[in-house]
Amino acid sequence: MRKAVLDKDMCDRSPFCPASRSCKFGAIKRNVRGFFDVEIEIDKEKCTGCGVCTKFCPQGAIKIVEE
Repeated sequence: MRKAVLDKDMCDRSPFCPASRSCKFGAIKRNVRGFFDVEIEIDKEKCTGCGVCTKFCPQGAIKIVEE
């Protein structure tokens, strides 16, 4: 089964994360604690492995892997 995985070291934790906005399944969450204090998480239960988010991540921090 394919799933999206986030490399937190590559992620810029933008409050305007285009990858989270691109996910029509709501699998990518932005936990905003402050303007530049954002945590990005991928909900593996909601992720379908479609790969759309990988095209929208400007940092290349999201990869699709086989699990």
